[in-house]
Amino acid sequence: MYSAAPTFIYNGRFATQKTTGVQRVARELIVALGHLPDSGGVTVAVPPIPDLESVDGTNTVKIGFGKGIFWEQIVLPLFAGRHRIVNLSNSASIFRLNQVIYMHDAAVFDRPAHFSWRFRAWYKLMFWILARTSSCVVTNSDFSRKRLAYHCGVSPERIAVVPLGADHLDAVAPDESVLREHNLQSKRFVLAVSSMNPTKNFGRILEAFRQLNDPDMDLVIVGMKNSTVFGDVQDLQGVAPNIKAVGYISDEKLKALYQHAHCFVYPSIYEGFGIPPLEAMRSGCPVVVSNSSALPETCGDAALYCDPYSAEDIADKLRVLQQSPELRSTLIERGYAHAARFRWGASAESLRKVIGASRRDAS
Repeated sequence: MYSAAPTFIYNGRFATQKTTGVQRVARELIVALGHLPDSGGVTVAVPPIPDLESVDGTNTVKIGFGKGIFWEQIVLPLFAGRHRIVNLSNSASIFRLNQVIYMHDAAVFDRPAHFSWRFRAWYKLMFWILARTSSCVVTNSDFSRKRLAYHCGVSPERIAVVPLGADHLDAVAPDESVLREHNLQSKRFVLAVSSMNPTKNFGRILEAFRQLNDPDMDLVIVGMKNSTVFGDVQDLQGVAPNIKAVGYISDEKLKALYQHAHCFVYPSIYEGFGIPPLEAMRSGCPVVVSNSSALPETCGDAALYCDPYSAEDIADKLRVLQQSPELRSTLIERGYAHAARFRWGASAESLRKVIGASRRDAS
């Protein structure tokens, strides 16, 4: 399975999980790394789960026994031997030194009430240990770098920034059947996309939409619940006839919603980076995002900003887009140009340089 010389092994636990933001990042980075010149291929280690699909373009190897946290904490480092483990989905074994760990944000420290106590306690401990024992710590924005450094008690210089990509939907063919399934008309709905993490601010999205008071405009919410991580979240089904929670959908249907939405709203209270607004931009959908955390860093001058703590301000920004076709066209044009900078190939190249530099420092 392995060569005599130490090589990289990528932690593939993410392949056993539903694809949300963290899992998408790991998958896209690994695939992009495999496509880099002189990559030599990428080996992904996964739990021995029957019928588990391989990660595209990689040498996916089932190792050991068990699954979940036990497999990641104990089995993976045991079977990896001398080889260096690269962990790209926010978690890694606390019993292994000289790893690469990609920490996506410091939300468990900054917004602890939005996570279940078990998840919060574990991630705080894990991040604190990994920030000290890993040879390479990576995150996605300068905002996240500063917050992680502060909470983990390490120097910001110890954490490298590798911005993420947003071109993963480019090759996806939109599936417009989603419009018929939910009785949606093109440009007559506002789209919101993310997990049901309370930091995503769905309560104020709902209130802002009520204040918009337009019976001809629908609100479409794409996402899913995870009470294990986030605790109890509001049931959005049946709130109003023109508020439609469609749950977890395919990338094909998601792209169709981006292309046909009047606008995309993302008033997140806390964000380490923010891929969905960039996805929307690449699909020609103007975005309204919050003016907090990493979103101004990610979205630049290509978004309309709102106060995430004010439903009135969110509603005002949605109303401005409705009433100003010129502004909407300007944001679409800026969005295309801005989102074009965020490519997974560029992210993979930056990550490879960071990992390579840390290996030289450790030798």
